[in-house]
Amino acid sequence: MSSNRKIKEEIISLLIDHVRIIYSIISDMGVYYTTWAEDFEANKKSLEKKKSKMQLSEEEGDELKIRLIQNFSEAEAFNLGDYVALVLKMDNVIDYPLEFVDMLTKIRLTGKSANKIKKKYHKLINQIMEMAGILKLAIKNLRDNQDKVFDNTTTIHELESEIDKTYRQFLEFLYSNVEDIRILLRIRDSIVLLEQLADRIHDIADVMRVLLYQ
Repeated sequence: MSSNRKIKEEIISLLIDHVRIIYSIISDMGVYYTTWAEDFEANKKSLEKKKSKMQLSEEEGDELKIRLIQNFSEAEAFNLGDYVALVLKMDNVIDYPLEFVDMLTKIRLTGKSANKIKKKYHKLINQIMEMAGILKLAIKNLRDNQDKVFDNTTTIHELESEIDKTYRQFLEFLYSNVEDIRILLRIRDSIVLLEQLADRIHDIADVMRVLLYQ
């Protein structure tokens, strides 16, 4: 095996480990949201545990990123710089779920629109979790079945459009139904984070498409 191909395979297996961490943090974000939506006050302890788990995953992702950059700083010389760029894009994803759960702790939903807001959050988070699942598959396919990667990234692009639509509808609902300006702004800021999270996954899909033609 040529050293170029060997380095590429080593990088891809680290990327597979990294995307598992991303998927785990996004899944934990979904569980955190569901537990928060049920009853924040009653579930404070389990929410703190879930957040600690997410923070540990973030540290694990960071260590993996550093190892990848240190081990493959010479990747540029093998025309594999885009693989290193990919891990940096992937690392950008990890902060958003943690910021989102942080923001949730500051939000209390009351009144007649509370249940509708929870449903809208649920829809947006489910779409992002689906997107993260496709990303995990796409990175695995970089190693196992490159022919499928283009289809995977196309699905990510389609999901990003759907998420954008869900996000805009959610905003529209907020502006029309939430009177408390502080609550409105906090909810708005939290869903901006979710929309940005989807954008970062979309950015990863774009870099992966570049890799397909190398």
